[in-house]
Amino acid sequence: MPFSTYEFLFAFFVFLSPAFAGYVFAGYFEQRSFANKLIFLLVLTGGALDFHAMPVAPGRAHASEASSDEKSATSPIRDAVNQNTPGQSDGYPVGVPGHFAWYRGSHKPPGASAPPPDFTAVTGWGQVYPKVAAPKYTDPEGRIVIADAKTYVHLSVTREWILVQDQSAHGIAGAYFVSDFKPRPAPPLNLSTQPDGSVVIGYPKPGYNNHFWVIDRGTYPAGSVDGVYVQMDMRVSDPNMKFVANVGADWWRDASAVFLRSFVNNPGAGMSNWIELSTDWTTLYFYSWSTDRLLTDPPPPLAETKSSPTVVRRRASSWPTYLPDRRGDSPIIVPSPTSRVASHPR
Repeated sequence: MPFSTYEFLFAFFVFLSPAFAGYVFAGYFEQRSFANKLIFLLVLTGGALDFHAMPVAPGRAHASEASSDEKSATSPIRDAVNQNTPGQSDGYPVGVPGHFAWYRGSHKPPGASAPPPDFTAVTGWGQVYPKVAAPKYTDPEGRIVIADAKTYVHLSVTREWILVQDQSAHGIAGAYFVSDFKPRPAPPLNLSTQPDGSVVIGYPKPGYNNHFWVIDRGTYPAGSVDGVYVQMDMRVSDPNMKFVANVGADWWRDASAVFLRSFVNNPGAGMSNWIELSTDWTTLYFYSWSTDRLLTDPPPPLAETKSSPTVVRRRASSWPTYLPDRRGDSPIIVPSPTSRVASHPR
């Protein structure tokens, strides 16, 4: 037998952990000659090092372990699935009661995948909260940017995805709301549209959130739609800003129905997991369907990249120089949210 039981055990543990070799080298080489085993051990050790250096399959890490590089090493459709799989949030929102169904992120009310049969409109929305357990952020220059918000509906008969809302054409509105959406006063939210069409807003203080939506509701014939898909890009201006965001959609009775606190005019289609924002662009996704159905018939933004892994997060070398200066540009003041609020399913 060319190698003893001792040597095979040694080789096994070296393969599992090269660091273990240091504890057993001395005993090993006392028992057998150095010359006839050195090459064997070097090969095993090299294999072990390669084994430990193998990259982990891409996917969203635990909130305390996730990094922007890790999040970018996946495909858009896989990232969309992660963002709509319960338990995959990067963190939780400050001020939202833990018993709320959407506190932990992904939430799809039963039967809400499709709109009520007599409804004819939909609105995609997003929201941003301070992250639980993160240091309080106080720099008045901090900003959040929203870009490329889009909402698609799926037609049940033709099986087509139709773009019904586009930020570039319909704009973004929003307001600060109390964290749990109770009807209490909140400060006004200033929005400023940039030359590239993105919208810049201030960050929410503890006790409040930023809630925003595409202004003009998307419309469709009653009874023709069986699903909705929303995506938008977000980023923050300062790496010290620790905020989580998610996106979702509300079905609306029609394009002009008023908001009622009973939500009879705008039941929620659902929302995605909480994603921690960074100074890199992050695409946030929501779909009302089951994941199996989405993978079978993905909307255009996901179908285009379904078969090839790409970088999910759009990188930027520096923060735009045209962000509004508090001493310069006058921000746009958004009207009271009572005129066109798109609230969540509470």
